[in-house]
Amino acid sequence: MTIEPKYATIPTWLVLSGMTRTSTYAALGRGDLVAIKQPGGRRTLIDVEHGLAYLRSQPPVLLGAAKAA
Repeated sequence: MTIEPKYATIPTWLVLSGMTRTSTYAALGRGDLVAIKQPGGRRTLIDVEHGLAYLRSQPPVLLGAAKAA
C-alpha cells in the first residue's frame, strides 16, 4: 500500500509529477492545479490528489505518428 501526501511543496511536487517549475506555476495560474499557503504564508503546497487527477486528464502523446500534410 502506497501512502501519498495530501499536500506537497513545489520541489516535492516537481519530483512526484515530472512537471517543470514553469509548467507548475502556469497550471496554478490557470487554475488547473489547486494549492494552499502554509500557515504564515511562506510555502505553497500543491493538493496532490487534485494534481494527479489533472495529470491523468491530459491527452496521451502519440510518438511516431505521421503528421498531417
